[in-house]
Amino acid sequence: MADLNLDSLEINGKFRGRAKKVRSHLISGRYVKAAPVQENEHSFALAADATIRSAILRQGEKGVGMEKLAISSADLHKKIYQRHIRSLIIFVVDVSESMGEDGAQVRIRAAKGAILGILTKAYQKRFRVGLVSFCDESAEIVLQPTSSLPLAQKCLTALPVGGATPFAHGLMKGWQMIKTERRKDPDIRPLMVVLSDGEANVAIDGELAQSKIIDELLSIGALIGRDQVSSLIIETRPLRDPSGTMRGLAEAMGGSYYHSTTFKSGDLLQAVAAF
Repeated sequence: MADLNLDSLEINGKFRGRAKKVRSHLISGRYVKAAPVQENEHSFALAADATIRSAILRQGEKGVGMEKLAISSADLHKKIYQRHIRSLIIFVVDVSESMGEDGAQVRIRAAKGAILGILTKAYQKRFRVGLVSFCDESAEIVLQPTSSLPLAQKCLTALPVGGATPFAHGLMKGWQMIKTERRKDPDIRPLMVVLSDGEANVAIDGELAQSKIIDELLSIGALIGRDQVSSLIIETRPLRDPSGTMRGLAEAMGGSYYHSTTFKSGDLLQAVAAF
């Protein structure tokens, strides 16, 4: 993949997508319709207009005069709101020493190129993005969720390289970020994009045998998948020597596997655009 100039990226606003919408019983958003209150339902916003209309119709059908309007529990209606669904992309990026072993750091450029392309698509579709990097002995939140493309570009450009590969730490940190955002907005749609060569060699459990590190990684991936987090797993290892770990992680998380060279064909960006 050719190196990309991260400082000169321009976005054409006419390609921006529209945010998806969801009907919600939460008291936020735009009031779009009313629905009958269910038996034993207590937490709702009363739709006074629909409730009064129901009482008038009921009394009219029974031939009861309208001098005194009587509202019963059967007349109660609640408000249904329409809210924009926010989409969140969390990048979990391997910046360990193994990613730059080829000297020319082709893998790092490929990884950054893939991230940049996804960032561009995310900006066009008004997604928010966050960035976690992992190397040495732990993972670090490089960028808290934001919709600022310039800020994301700046953090991407400054990503360092070096150290061991604490892959599981990176997954956990990305998952924690998603959980934090879900507490703020339960309807948020999260996508985790993982970029690595699959060379995991640091476990979360400090007493875990080296031979069990991949098992720990896949177990964490399975937990994230069961938490209804969509995922794209992008391998940066050379095509001639692929890592079984990355395909295994995609399977564990219930996500889609891509190689960084797929970015050239546009398949990866199409996957993000369809999210």
